[in-house]
Amino acid sequence: MLCDNCGKREANVRYSENINGRKKELNLCEECSKKLGITNMDFSMPIDFSSFFGEFMEDFATPEFMPLLNEIKTLKCDNCGSTFEDIANTGKLGCGNCYDVFEERLDPIIRRMQGANRHVGRVGKIIDSKIDKKVSNESTQKEEKQNKTKESEKETQLEKLQEELKQAIKEERYEDAAKIRDEIKKIS
Repeated sequence: MLCDNCGKREANVRYSENINGRKKELNLCEECSKKLGITNMDFSMPIDFSSFFGEFMEDFATPEFMPLLNEIKTLKCDNCGSTFEDIANTGKLGCGNCYDVFEERLDPIIRRMQGANRHVGRVGKIIDSKIDKKVSNESTQKEEKQNKTKESEKETQLEKLQEELKQAIKEERYEDAAKIRDEIKKIS
């Protein structure tokens, strides 16, 4: 994608702003972004929140005040030695046993992120729809076969009655012929 500003170089900086609900996006090359002052934007916070809350929380850091918090801090995986704080900082679990050790804390996080805490796969939906189509096709084919067999039975019965009608007319049994004619009308 080319730079929206110069139109010459490859764009590798994406700048977007949203002011009063109006969204504006620009794809810029490095040179144009430097000229416009976009790459030197500083997002650092002037207040260090760890020191700000640190003084506040010192009074409550005693184990008597929040025993559950201290228990969670000291909880470690038996297998790899990872703490929940390590997992929260890195975003990675140390081993498979960590899922069991930190289950109470990880479960809500995983549910929020992924919608479930167990993998069910996405192929299932695709396969289910294919199975449904196949089943409906098979049932349609069975119905068609049944209809064909009914039609063929009907045709053979009709042919048989027509032969009987001809025979009855030859033998001059007109009452029987009238009955056979009525049966033929019912069938067709």
